[in-house]
Amino acid sequence: MAFKLLTGTFESTLDDKGRLVIPAPLRERYEGDLVITQGKDSFVWIMTAGDYENFIAALKKSASSVEEYTAYQYQFEAPARVTEIDKKTGRIPVPAAIRTYADLSRDCLVLCINGRLEIWNADSYRAHMQEIQQTAKEAMKKLGPQGFFQPEGQGS
Repeated sequence: MAFKLLTGTFESTLDDKGRLVIPAPLRERYEGDLVITQGKDSFVWIMTAGDYENFIAALKKSASSVEEYTAYQYQFEAPARVTEIDKKTGRIPVPAAIRTYADLSRDCLVLCINGRLEIWNADSYRAHMQEIQQTAKEAMKKLGPQGFFQPEGQGS
């Protein structure tokens, strides 16, 4: 059985009509109806309809006030659209308002993480990674000498 990695970062391009190529290794997982919406930062989220419904239910449950839930509605629900990946070209249309929100230009990155796709402006993603690099280093220190990176079968 072949190991399938359901994460990754892929380079992609946005065409003049606002369509983005979804890398071939990801297309099988994201067939049928998808929801595209704004992400929590300046990027785009694409998820299956079921994952989107679970996401919205979790937001409703976690909101501690009417104001907080209203903010969730404006950030994630109002811009959401149903879409799908074109089977022939592998492209997905990104609505203009969502492209503007995420400052998408020709050069984009497609990330597959936590069961959803994220679409980033390539330069914005690189800046984001610079910002979080120190946090990631500190988190790795917390792992300590647990043998995390030892070859299989040679752990402590």
